[in-house]
Amino acid sequence: MLTVKERIAKNILKFTVKLLSPRQVRVWQHRFWKSKQLLKEVQRMNNALIVYYSNTGNTEKVAFAIQRGLEKEGMEVTVKKVNEAIKEEFYNYDLVCFGSSVLHALPPPPVFKFIRKNDRRYRIADEVQVSSPKMVNKNALVFVTYSGPHCGVNEALPVGKYIRQFFEHLGFDVKDEWYEVGEFYNWELGNIKGRMGDIRGRPNEEDLALVELKTSQLARSLK
Repeated sequence: MLTVKERIAKNILKFTVKLLSPRQVRVWQHRFWKSKQLLKEVQRMNNALIVYYSNTGNTEKVAFAIQRGLEKEGMEVTVKKVNEAIKEEFYNYDLVCFGSSVLHALPPPPVFKFIRKNDRRYRIADEVQVSSPKMVNKNALVFVTYSGPHCGVNEALPVGKYIRQFFEHLGFDVKDEWYEVGEFYNWELGNIKGRMGDIRGRPNEEDLALVELKTSQLARSLK
């Protein structure tokens, strides 16, 4: 239990840190701060952002399951599609979850556009630094939905790695990459004879319940 003086000092520290750019915070945490745990507490906002692109609805289902898992653990969650989040400030969140589908083993064009535009924005702001030092209490989760009719999960890995490196460039600690099976719309043969077996109706209730559980565990690990 903090004393009144300690609470006042913490609030002053919070206000001071908010005046700094993310780049300046990283300089402080690596050069001057003796306790990263203190900075973690100062920066904690208990909030999360979910950004996703979903062409057929599969990725959206997973995004909403992640939202439910985070909210169960008391986090304030903002959910946006990529076209709604183009200017979102990722550093304003404790956790950023980014989801995408797969198109010929690559991110769909809207995801490419989103990441290229934001990568350029943060580089101009000098937030991309050599060696990409991690920021305290800035975490990311990557989730990808795929059908994998030919090569299974290997078709989705390039998408997850592409999104992951974007957040790592910004100094985020990428906690995991989740690859979730989703049915292939308008191709029955790919749904029943592909590498992943019969994937009709996926992600199903069981898949989404597992996503929700994993998300709750992730949220608890950040506290």
